[in-house]
Amino acid sequence: MKIAIISKSDRFSGGASRVAEDLALWLNEAGHQADHLIAFSNQEPLSFQQSLYGTGLKFKLCRKIHSITNRYGFRELLPVEYWLNLSQIIQTYDLLHFHDLYSAISPFTLALVSRRKPTFFTVHDCSAFTGGCLYPIECHKFKSYCHQCPQLPQDTWFARLRDHTREIQSIQRWLAKHSQIRYIFPSQWISQNGNLALSFKIPPVIIPYGIDLKFFNEQTKEKAKAALNLPQGRKIVAISANYLAASHKGVRYAIAALQSCRDLSPLVLAVGHCNDELREVCQGLDLREMGFLSNPKRLAQAYLASDLMLFCSLADNLPLTILEAMAASTVIVGFATGGVPEMIQNGRNGILVEPTNQEALNQALRQALSSNDITTMGQQARQDVENNFSQSLFLQKHIELYQELEEFSLSKSTTPEQILSV
Repeated sequence: MKIAIISKSDRFSGGASRVAEDLALWLNEAGHQADHLIAFSNQEPLSFQQSLYGTGLKFKLCRKIHSITNRYGFRELLPVEYWLNLSQIIQTYDLLHFHDLYSAISPFTLALVSRRKPTFFTVHDCSAFTGGCLYPIECHKFKSYCHQCPQLPQDTWFARLRDHTREIQSIQRWLAKHSQIRYIFPSQWISQNGNLALSFKIPPVIIPYGIDLKFFNEQTKEKAKAALNLPQGRKIVAISANYLAASHKGVRYAIAALQSCRDLSPLVLAVGHCNDELREVCQGLDLREMGFLSNPKRLAQAYLASDLMLFCSLADNLPLTILEAMAASTVIVGFATGGVPEMIQNGRNGILVEPTNQEALNQALRQALSSNDITTMGQQARQDVENNFSQSLFLQKHIELYQELEEFSLSKSTTPEQILSV
């Protein structure tokens, strides 16, 4: 089979695009044929990557038209990437697998593709079933219908006119109910929330993420600390996010917990983009900034050098950051939010507390920093990644899902609709 993996960008735009790129890479390494079609590129494209929008005028038109519809509150309303480019190359693929749509790909593109080819869609965030927000946080309107979105400005008449969240969610519901698309959810948590808002023509499946462990096998924790000139005798606590100041990442809770434990002299390793405001609230802490690490080898080294990771996100699906920390035998201390409890079992391979409970987080961090031996917990975390979130398991589950198509295609009378409805 020839497979098209389609996402907003390459791996440097976040976890969802990284999962898509890794899937395409691993399929090719396993001897399958996969192209990765991306709307935006942040690096020189890999040999199997090409533009979803096409080149030249096509690319400019796609970006311009999406920009115009977004300005009036209809995110990626028109399937311009399908009309201008994808429709002309779709016949070369046996199936197409979409990933992150937000800010780049119209849901109507999926509907049009599914009429011609078997279509899969991995749901990496809640925008696939809300009126557009990535995570509703405390808002429950998506269960009935989105309207007056609290994440959109409501301060002016024009701003209120741009709130088309109800219409956008209606499109998402129509897509799931009427299109021959197999939805893939990475966690039970996002699957349960998706099922509260959508009904599906094709039964969805759950396939958790997987990560490549090779970079986590190259160094011991002691050697990683030495390579980064970090002290061996102190507890190293990592905080990590693409943009550490992003409010939904909850880094303010992590820093407050670290400040409460200053008497234990933790060294803070900040992985991601920092700003002056964040540096200000870290006053008094021993802070080492690593910056945003795109190189997987350097990222693995930073996590290997850490004894603990504070993960205080207020909303997340199945964070790759946690899987990477687990692969490095680094103990997670943080909030039991989203799909995190599906990876971390409290007291077994990490420590989780109720989201936004600052006092409980402070106590959990103090407990971990005061412990003479958190090695066992870290070793269990590593074992759990090997057993449940490995690259091989992730790839195997996708290939098995795709091979349903191959098996049924042996019968010439079988249509793509019959294949995906199995």
